[in-house]
Amino acid sequence: MTKSPVNLEKQQSIGIITIDYPPVNALSQSVRQGLVDGIKELESDDSIKAIIIRCAKRTFIAGADIKEFGSTPLEPHLPDVVNRIEASTKPVVASMFGTSLGGGFEVALACHYRVALADVKVGLPEVNLGLIPGAGGTQRLPRIVGTNKALEMVTGGKHYSVNALSEYNLFDAVFESGSDLDQQTIAYVNAMIDNGETLIKRVGEQPVNDTVEDWDTAIGALTKKSRGKLAPVVAAKLLKRTTNLSIEEGMKLEREEFLSLRTSEQSAALRFAFGAERTAAKTQFDAQPLSVKTVGIIGGGTMGSGIVTAFLSSGFEVILIEQNDEGLKAGTDRINGNFNANVKRGRMSQTQVDGYLAKLTTSTDYQSLSECDLVVEAVFENMDVKKTIFSTLSQVCKPSCILATNTSYLDINEIASVVERPEQVIGMHFFSPANIMKLLEVVKAEKSSEQAVVTAMAVAKQLKKISVLVGVCFGFAGNRMYTRYGREVQQMLLEGASVSQVDQALVNWGMAMGPLAVGDMSGIDIGVSARRAQPFPAFDKGYFKPSELMVDAGRLGRKTKAGYYDYSNNPRGEADPVVAELISEQSKALEIKQQTFDDETIVSRALLALISEGLQLLKDGIVQRASDIDVIWLHGYGFPRHKGGPMFQASQVGKEKVSQVLSNYRASEGALIWPEVDVDLIQ
Repeated sequence: MTKSPVNLEKQQSIGIITIDYPPVNALSQSVRQGLVDGIKELESDDSIKAIIIRCAKRTFIAGADIKEFGSTPLEPHLPDVVNRIEASTKPVVASMFGTSLGGGFEVALACHYRVALADVKVGLPEVNLGLIPGAGGTQRLPRIVGTNKALEMVTGGKHYSVNALSEYNLFDAVFESGSDLDQQTIAYVNAMIDNGETLIKRVGEQPVNDTVEDWDTAIGALTKKSRGKLAPVVAAKLLKRTTNLSIEEGMKLEREEFLSLRTSEQSAALRFAFGAERTAAKTQFDAQPLSVKTVGIIGGGTMGSGIVTAFLSSGFEVILIEQNDEGLKAGTDRINGNFNANVKRGRMSQTQVDGYLAKLTTSTDYQSLSECDLVVEAVFENMDVKKTIFSTLSQVCKPSCILATNTSYLDINEIASVVERPEQVIGMHFFSPANIMKLLEVVKAEKSSEQAVVTAMAVAKQLKKISVLVGVCFGFAGNRMYTRYGREVQQMLLEGASVSQVDQALVNWGMAMGPLAVGDMSGIDIGVSARRAQPFPAFDKGYFKPSELMVDAGRLGRKTKAGYYDYSNNPRGEADPVVAELISEQSKALEIKQQTFDDETIVSRALLALISEGLQLLKDGIVQRASDIDVIWLHGYGFPRHKGGPMFQASQVGKEKVSQVLSNYRASEGALIWPEVDVDLIQ
């Protein structure tokens, strides 16, 4: 017989409803039903004077049950559950600990009292799934904290600590972290009963506390900030509409908007992304990861110092290797700069930073790495240099040490060929800035052991990064696709599109930055150098010619104050007629036919290039799943989350249309540029 996830007990005049539904006490149908039944039973017991809703194990109700995502909701629906709790004729107390989000927080808001440990975090993150709270969150929260704070919480989707909400009457009692919450809650409720203070405080019966000074201005600013995301704007407009409505009227409108958003493409994309991220780190390997405590990092440049910062911030002992003392000083200065920026922004305390930096050792002697569990090489992209480093590592590191390269493009099989234990060699491709970007491509080379791979992915989890397993090819998954995307962008420049037109079209569509502005930020010469190390594709006469022109003209991007844009007078960059002239002259020399571009054509062509290359990656076995490609693009390249990712977009466009458009491009530009792909790989 299946154990019920909701249990009742009575301690004298207190009725206790305990939710025990591992791992996070999510609001499954059985939990929802148990809450309704529990309130009904305890309410009818004359000996019970007050009711406590508590949870076992890790946390108070964390939110909706992920297992029910995408399925038809079963009764009782959550709005009915929270309304039933609030309607209880006996006071209901939420006993909160851990992280209570979404529906879990809505349950707490419906209770008449809320008590919590001091380290509790709460929030309404539904906008992150393209939704709004659907069980009274938009209606009860502003009655407690006011519409201004509710607007921030509902549209931002962030988690809030007890301290961050201390000025509001959200919690009736806060207990010291680590104390016995059950004991404290029972004592609190007994005191209520003994003192005759069992007043039923229904939040829904209170008026909305409208603290927003100018709703139109607030909604306008939010609309601009949301950059095409529907849910935050819908939530804001709903809050405005319901300021003078009853809880019943407000919840009715809330539910209508919730159900409408639930069927939207944006919500589907965001829910897809949520699931894809949780799938990405899964492999079929049975090997157990090695314990990694001490990590060596070779290279203290921008990338290496970012990697060091990431490891130190996660509690690892780190040894930084550079060629000389001057290099070590520059590297440690960069690391200190990374940490100082976090202190300035309030993300870390100076005490925390001092503790992290105490675990950093620097050296110019590779022998210092002899006891490392993992070494990550992060020097510039030169095969000979990397092979020399790995040959040395093979001699000085212990046999169990994992040897990782942070190369963005180079052949890891060739790098591994110089070591005695090639099974220990893998790629760990961090994205810049490495201490901030969440993506990590774990690259399995031909001879990489399963244990090396799962160790790298376990380390990624410790670093709080999202890891994706990929295979060896030029650029692996992300940069290989970015090269194909970039090729199409560059070709459109040669065919008559302007730099600002291309960038703006893609930003308007939702990309975090235009690809040409990204090139200026990262350095145009980096990509040019990587491509020059490869054979030139003779069949593609315009292949990355605009970027070649920029580098040959000394326009490397922001670092030279000139790239695709001019930065001499504006740090954000301005269009430069010199660039347009250079590209125009090149187009004429190559006899490339000119055309007029609109935003839709630019976006479609760039997106189809990504989809085409993504299908090739799947066919070649470089990635395990189509969804892994989407995770890479969401977290490595600023693809709009509410669009799901390039392969999700392919599924939305549909196999037939993708096939037709690709066939049209193939007919005009040839199969070497637009090869035959298997559209049946589109899910």
